[in-house]
Amino acid sequence: MMKSTLLHGLSLLLGLCVVLPLQAASLDTTGLRLDKVVLVMRHGIRPATDTAELQGWSAKTWPDFGIRDGQLTAHGRAATVLLGQWQRHTLDELGLFKAGQCPQPEETFVWSSPVARTQATSAALMEGMFPGCSVAVHHTRESEDRLFHGSENGLAPLDPARAEAAILQAMGGSVGAARQRYAAPLLAMQRLVGVPTPCGKKNCALSEQPWALKHKGSTVKLAGPLSVGASMSETIRMQYAEGLPLDQVAFGEGRTAADVSRLMALRSGKYALSNHVPYIAQRGASQLLEQILLALQPAGADSPPGAKWLAYVGHDSNIAQLRTLLGFDWKIAEYPENDAAPGGTILFERWVNDHTGEHFVSLAYVAQSLDQLRSLSNAPPYQVQYPGIADAPLMPLNDFVAEMEKRIDPSATEPQRYTDQ
Repeated sequence: MMKSTLLHGLSLLLGLCVVLPLQAASLDTTGLRLDKVVLVMRHGIRPATDTAELQGWSAKTWPDFGIRDGQLTAHGRAATVLLGQWQRHTLDELGLFKAGQCPQPEETFVWSSPVARTQATSAALMEGMFPGCSVAVHHTRESEDRLFHGSENGLAPLDPARAEAAILQAMGGSVGAARQRYAAPLLAMQRLVGVPTPCGKKNCALSEQPWALKHKGSTVKLAGPLSVGASMSETIRMQYAEGLPLDQVAFGEGRTAADVSRLMALRSGKYALSNHVPYIAQRGASQLLEQILLALQPAGADSPPGAKWLAYVGHDSNIAQLRTLLGFDWKIAEYPENDAAPGGTILFERWVNDHTGEHFVSLAYVAQSLDQLRSLSNAPPYQVQYPGIADAPLMPLNDFVAEMEKRIDPSATEPQRYTDQ
């Protein structure tokens, strides 16, 4: 144990990301008891959501995952089970649950995006955390989900003028500036996948497609090659995490996690111009952050279910927007900065001083590295602690709530129903 502690300390001094337990070394919880956890998790490993689109811009054939597009893979399920086992073991040590026992029905609640891969991820997490305990996974219909897919279902529409101005600012002032910034990684991706001939288009070269901001209703989206390139980047990352043969990962060019990371610039670029834009993130994540704050406080009429372990399982867009609204930056293993990894989780922990009744909050981002995912390692995931308000990672609950409520757009929130449809 002493050797492990010294190694962790040395790594911290060197500024490296290290594998940490749930209770990070920088968090002093002496005299406190963990009494509640709220988490927001991204689904696990999946194939591309639209392989045909990627293939339409590629001369090479994209490898088959052996499962329908967009679904959680068996490998992804196994990785999520491992993450659940680690989390349960850690929470047992911290006293939130009784080791080896199923929780009482009122102690846990899982609310999933209605998309199949998130439901499957939720079920795998429950298998890891509460094996044989039949913990239910709850969700609503896709057309009625205004928590994970609020903008698609009418909650918090964007003001087109504000959205365009915010995206242009993120671009560096113009569409042309963004096109120039991402020209090199787009050309590198095009060289990797090849140019299809014929492709049914006037110009088959991905890197030569026009860029533009397009308005559709209240939405403003970047049209052009970055979105397709980002999907290619993400699919390559999933290939490596899935454990596909290395001669198939990035068509043989993704031999290591570092190789894969270098091919993810387009994904990072897409998020820099969408879900990491503060205005877009505030509109998209206010409902989710509001529910988290309500869950951390004493129960009220509009509070989420009062479970001491409450899980929201959604998508990378939810993680990205929430991260931006929180002002939480992280860098884990070889992933790009602020990347929402498969199965990556933002953990909100509430601690209580039983003598004074005071409550405190801490936050962390937890994710398995690419190599941990690929090898199905049972080693603890990587963790980055939120620095906190005024550089205090353990924050008084009232202070945390007051600060975060300032960041929420009240017009982008509504009472949340937790009834299955």
